Amino acid sequence: MEDLTRIKLQHVKVVFANLEDDGFGKSITISVDPETERKITEFVKHNNIGKGANAGKPNFKDYEGKKQYAFKISDFTRFAGLNGLDETKLGFGATISLVANSFAYDNKFGKGISSNLSAVLVERGADTKADADLAELMQGLGEPLPGDEDAPFEEIDLADVPEELR
Repeated sequence: MEDLTRIKLQHVKVVFANLEDDGFGKSITISVDPETERKITEFVKHNNIGKGANAGKPNFKDYEGKKQYAFKISDFTRFAGLNGLDETKLGFGATISLVANSFAYDNKFGKGISSNLSAVLVERGADTKADADLAELMQGLGEPLPGDEDAPFEEIDLADVPEELR
């Protein structure tokens, strides 16, 4: 039986990643297609996530005709990445898979049910101009550096190296 207190989304696109708490909390905003919208709506409705009259209703944002949804990051959210990627590679265009869990809270800010990210797998980093620049610099690697073709090459016999340098 499926655990409806959690949601697992695979291969979703990141619109924005706020990894520093600047007073609004940390979050990852994803682009929402119809299937992702259905899953998020079911998750929020089933768990009655939200406050007051908005409880159980997902807070989708619409930006330039594209639907978006923000998941909160907690201090316990775990990040991992493929091929050396990590959370520092999140940003517009990154691809992630995620798991979020719902939880009840009762604190100085109120009482209700919320959710936050439990785990995020960074599958593809954000595209940046720096990636293209680095690729350009690395393009010539493996080719001799200017002047290398004139460098003499000869085998060195260890017997020819003075004892104090060995």
